[in-house]
Amino acid sequence: MEMWRCMDGSDGFVCKPFIHIVFQRGPVTEHGINGCRIEDVIEALQERLLDHQGRPLACEENATALLHLESAREALLMRRRRREEQGLLNTPAPHIPRTKIGDGLGGQSLNDIVQGWVKDS
Repeated sequence: MEMWRCMDGSDGFVCKPFIHIVFQRGPVTEHGINGCRIEDVIEALQERLLDHQGRPLACEENATALLHLESAREALLMRRRRREEQGLLNTPAPHIPRTKIGDGLGGQSLNDIVQGWVKDS
């Protein structure tokens, strides 16, 4: 399963005080469902914040967090659609990015920029 290890070398687990997440490892078509997807975690967070928004704990910051979580969920859905369109779903092959972005990012893709953040951390 080395191919499906997380970047930090773990087997797809997040274990912190009061948090235990088991992420899917490998394609469902080959390994069955053996964990959750990032989308599942985002959905759980959205549900929790929506519960707060329906009570006296409602606030602008929760609404902002919900907006960003929805954006994250949509981005992951777009990734899935691109992978499906390119015939790469359930494979370890990277998909082809939409385009290089020329809106002041120096012709870099968003992925290139984020990879810079990862290297700097």
